[in-house]
Amino acid sequence: MTPKQQQYKKSLIQKIQIEKGNVFVDDESRREFMLSRFGVDSTTKLTIDEARSLLDFCQRKVSDVPFSKPSSAQIKKIYDLWYEKAREKTEEALNSFVLKIVKKDKKDITKHDATKVIVALQRFGGG
Repeated sequence: MTPKQQQYKKSLIQKIQIEKGNVFVDDESRREFMLSRFGVDSTTKLTIDEARSLLDFCQRKVSDVPFSKPSSAQIKKIYDLWYEKAREKTEEALNSFVLKIVKKDKKDITKHDATKVIVALQRFGGG
């Protein structure tokens, strides 16, 4: 990140700190919201785009922030680990595993859910 981008992100975070009281009763509810939408618990861990989305939400310019979808790297990692470790290497079996870990269908997982699935697969003996 360039110094200019870092400064811009810092200004977004400052504005979020000022405006957060419009929509969050406390820091814990803000952290839970950020975890559910962005998979992080701190504004400093947000990307510039995510910080902008959160600021728009805090300023009530939008009524909600969409859940962030898993990155293509996360999806690839899930499949790579699955094919490496699973005995039954089918889509159905993978979907069943994801459902067991995050209580959601594979197509509905967030970035945060994908991280949970990856960690579970890394711990998974399988084979």
